[in-house]
Amino acid sequence: MGKFLLAVLIGLVGAVLVHIAVIGAMPEVASNNAWGRLTELGKMYDVVRVEPLETEGRLAAAAGTPLQHGTFAFADPAFVTASCRFSLAKGPVRLSADSDSTTFWSASIYNSQGDNLYSINDRAAVGDTFDLLVGTRDQIIDVQADTDPQDDEDTTIPVEVEMGEGYMTIRALVDEESKRPAVNQFIQSLQCAPASAETAQGMHLRQG
Repeated sequence: MGKFLLAVLIGLVGAVLVHIAVIGAMPEVASNNAWGRLTELGKMYDVVRVEPLETEGRLAAAAGTPLQHGTFAFADPAFVTASCRFSLAKGPVRLSADSDSTTFWSASIYNSQGDNLYSINDRAAVGDTFDLLVGTRDQIIDVQADTDPQDDEDTTIPVEVEMGEGYMTIRALVDEESKRPAVNQFIQSLQCAPASAETAQGMHLRQG
């Protein structure tokens, strides 16, 4: 019986130590997720380059651009990737780029915990254009209420998300090395900024 109680006591002490170690490691693990790493690369609304870990040549090329950059394990070397963080606390955010210079791109919107809330690519976009108005349901409804329903020029896609803060990641394919300058130009044209009331109301939004 004494040996049994000793084994139970050792097990309980071990479990407590493991629990304490896990709790102590949580802040470091949390800060090392995508949101935490992007926070280290730039301020809210800054567009930053995301480079694959295993390539140094592309990092050197990215260093010549006005975008800050960092290495991420999930970045595919066949794509040029960029991200930006944003807040919806004071209104919707406009995400846009000049998409005439690339053949394929895909973009995803995540909350700060890394949950994928929305994805789109050039084939699903209007006129192959990357142009999103991201906001909560109430924010999007407010914008659409001021949009002329008779206007057929649909260019901006409204994206409803229920979150306070999040980030967007966009990937542009480089299927031929000769196309890399054009893809870099596309990434450099990215805009990530709060949509002012005047700007938002002036947009032509797709209804539904």
